[in-house]
Amino acid sequence: MNKKFRMGIIGCGGISGSHIGGIMASPDLEVVALCDILPEKIKEKQLLCGVADGDGVPDDNCYSNYIEMLDSGKIDAVSICTPNYLHFQMAMEAVKRGIPYAIEKPVCNTAEEAAILLEETKKKNIPHMVCFSYRFIAAARYARDLVQSGALGNIYHINGEYFQGWGLPNPKTGAVGSLVWRFIKEQTITGALGDLGCHLIDLVRFITGREFTRITADCDTFIHKRPIPGENIMGDVTVDDYIDIVGQLEGPVATNLSISRYAYSRGNYQRVEIYGDNGAIRYTLEDRDQLEINIGNEPMKNAHLWCAVPTPHKYHSAQMQSFADILNGRGDGLAANMEDGWKTQKVIDAAVIAANNVVKL
Repeated sequence: MNKKFRMGIIGCGGISGSHIGGIMASPDLEVVALCDILPEKIKEKQLLCGVADGDGVPDDNCYSNYIEMLDSGKIDAVSICTPNYLHFQMAMEAVKRGIPYAIEKPVCNTAEEAAILLEETKKKNIPHMVCFSYRFIAAARYARDLVQSGALGNIYHINGEYFQGWGLPNPKTGAVGSLVWRFIKEQTITGALGDLGCHLIDLVRFITGREFTRITADCDTFIHKRPIPGENIMGDVTVDDYIDIVGQLEGPVATNLSISRYAYSRGNYQRVEIYGDNGAIRYTLEDRDQLEINIGNEPMKNAHLWCAVPTPHKYHSAQMQSFADILNGRGDGLAANMEDGWKTQKVIDAAVIAANNVVKL
């Protein structure tokens, strides 16, 4: 019989809602504690957890200090849903106490921090998960099996895109959105690169099973000032709005990735195309996930005909249920762990270095 685990949530901002929803959908997890420095954010998530109906997280289990939550004895595991710059120290405190953790991405500020967290997590054998959530998209899992089974033959090219449009000015008024933490280097470390790019980097690693061996990159900022929330002044945007990464995976496999928060009409659009000598696949995600193929068929190949294929039920999975399975010792091995977090962070760090050494004409 599976054990039911008591979960604490550190950071009650937007992404925590996804964690809470996934926890509430799992028969093996329950939300018992919340932590945030903003009381109104805790109240929002209490309502989400059903406290208004007499169920959910009581006030006595709500904290402004995450150390107090970790030391409370009320939780078995924790979700870390805070801005990026806090991930390392919070995860390390959980590891010190032997508390399993699910951590948002990117895992740390640098690959050096990620290596330390990886080592300490392994040393204490702490169950954990890095929330690279697109590993739980059914079409991505199906693509992984097709690629790693050899169905495409020798792989030569990968093209990837991850586009959102929320950074754009209002098309009617020209007004720009507020200077939220995702635009401030001290809190987010990198912009589109860490926010979206880390997902695409991990998705390419996940589908292919191959590591990056070399990269170059270009990034820049389109809008340099945004209004500070609650104040009548503008503040500086100090991170990248887009980044393009060109390089190789083991093979070698030529790889091109394009990431932006300025793509008109895009909500949460991903596309990964993989080309081999016996076939090709195209994974896409926006309003739904889909896999298209052109594999090993001369008429399809010569007619340049791509076919959308249904995704078998076995590829459907849920992120927080996967974490519950890890806690219960029956994970499927496909969720990201700290080794994945560290390897992806190495690519992020390399992209920052490469982008800072672009030759200007």
